[in-house]
Amino acid sequence: MTLCVSATTNADATPREVLEFVLDLDLYRQADHKILRVVEVVGPDENGRGSAKLWGGLKYLPPAPDRQDFLLEPWHTLTFTGAAMQPARLVFDFVGRFECESTPTGTRLTHSYEFNFTWPFRFLERVLAEWLQTEIEAEVSRISALLTKTD
Repeated sequence: MTLCVSATTNADATPREVLEFVLDLDLYRQADHKILRVVEVVGPDENGRGSAKLWGGLKYLPPAPDRQDFLLEPWHTLTFTGAAMQPARLVFDFVGRFECESTPTGTRLTHSYEFNFTWPFRFLERVLAEWLQTEIEAEVSRISALLTKTD
């Protein structure tokens, strides 16, 4: 069973500005409070691939180091995938996606998470579902607010 949550917002920015904001993980932490500390970001390379080392935290779980591989499809999709052989993979596999669609007033951003918890941690899907949905809705709201252009 996979736990999937998503939320959509409109941002006063181009798709490129939205995805560049997300890729600046030190800055993006202002929107995503689950990122506790960014250790390193490498890329994206000429193929749009890169990785990020960070400390993350989910409700009820202790903070843990993690590595996320990412793929940027300029300038419409950015996908983060939990890298294999990381401590967090003992508890869950993870995919986070940002999909951008240009609109006359900026960008329509849909952000989603997919968590696949390993046995014996599958009970966390039920425990975290409501919290993750609330968190992703707050996260996209913060993205929109942080990207709002002021004259």
